[in-house]
Order: sequence, then structure tokens, then C-alpha cells
Amino acid sequence: MPKPFSHPVIIAVLAFVASVGGYGGYTVVKDYEKYGADFESRLHLVERVVDGDTIVIENDIRIRLLGIDSPESTECYGQEAKQELAKQVLGLEVFLEKDQTASDSFDRLLRYVIVRNENPAKDDVSVNSLLVRNGYARNLYTKPNRRYLAQFQADERQAQAENLGLWGACDQPDLAENLENEIASDPFESECVIKGNINKRFEKDYFVPGCPNYKRVIIDPRKGEKWFCTQEEAEADGWQKSAACNNIWQSP
Repeated sequence: MPKPFSHPVIIAVLAFVASVGGYGGYTVVKDYEKYGADFESRLHLVERVVDGDTIVIENDIRIRLLGIDSPESTECYGQEAKQELAKQVLGLEVFLEKDQTASDSFDRLLRYVIVRNENPAKDDVSVNSLLVRNGYARNLYTKPNRRYLAQFQADERQAQAENLGLWGACDQPDLAENLENEIASDPFESECVIKGNINKRFEKDYFVPGCPNYKRVIIDPRKGEKWFCTQEEAEADGWQKSAACNNIWQSP
């Protein structure tokens, strides 16, 4: 009968597992064992909505929606924002997309929340973008997380123009001016709002503001998708204007 492993041997094995980074598909990182190595690629169940920009998923993990800021629950339009977020995600499984900053000082994970559309002919839904576009949240640029900055800026401008949500119901502080000053101090072009999207046929189409599908198009740089400042720039790079956008908008 084989001898059981001694305590020193077990300790040595655990040390080796930690040194190589994981076991059984999970990454061994201090205080983060509950996340798992496949955290970014698998679905997560939304178990609770804390407020208009914070949710709780399995294992009591808190997620702060990145790039946006909803009013606090006690502030003007805070309850409406919370109810809308609950309507969009509570009890559903979502994907969580990371940018440059993984977490905040409150140990919340910072993520873009994506709801998969069961209809393959329709695009997935960016919950962050949806909240800003409908006036339940403001654009909030947090350096250096820029992946959807131009998208959220365009969403906010449209919500303001249509007086939606908090823009029509609440007195606004000088937040917008402060944000513009912070963005201007960072080397990033804030007005590059043309979306270069690779469709299911691997064709490189670009979408402009005003296009019927514009707000539903999510740009994923990992797939080679891009933001452009002008149509000329997009076409020079080998992209073509989406047929859905013809005669909708022309860049200066």
C-alpha cells in the first residue's frame, strides 16, 4: 500500500502549482482564486444590482461598469438608473470585457458589460453604452481606459440633444466641462467617432453617426476593428462605408 504524502511534500506541490500559475484551469493569484483563468471569456450571472452602475455577480463579486457614471441612488434620477440597469441585466448571464484598469480602490472589478443577443442576425448589446445613450448615466473617462470613449461621448451628446433621462430631469453640475478638460489633457482624439467594423463576411465596413445601426456597433480592437476621425481616413485604410449609411452623414 503506497504511503500517504507527507505534509512537506504537499506544501512543495502547492508551491509548484502557484509558481506555474494555476491548476485545473484556475489561475492561482493571491485573493483572486475565485475568479478563475477563464473569467474574461465565460458568462456570468447577474445576481444583484447595487445602483445604476454597479452589479454583483456569482461569488459576491462586484462589478463597476467602466466608462460611465450614474447618479447615486439618493440623487436625482438615481432610482430610475438602478431600475433600468436591473431591467437590462438582473438574472441574466453577461460577458464582462476588461480595458486597461482591472479594478478600483474599492476592490470592484471595472468592466464593460455585454448582453449576448439570442438572435444571431442582431448585434450584442453594450449595457454601458445603452445607459449613456438613454440618459441613465453620463460618460466618465477614467484614464487610461479608452476603448469605448468615443462611443460613450457620442451617446452622451445624443442623449443631451434629445433631453433624455437625467439631462431633462435634473440640474446638471459642471461635470461635463471637467471631463472635457481632463480628456483634452490626454493625448487622445475625442472626436474620432467613425466606427470601423468587421462583419460576419469579414468585410471592413465603417459606420458614421446617424447611421441606423451606428449605436449598436461595438468596436473590438482585438479583431482589428478601429475608430476613425474622417471618412477619408477610413477609406484610405481600406474600409468601405456601410450600405445602411448611404446619404446619412458626411464628414467635414
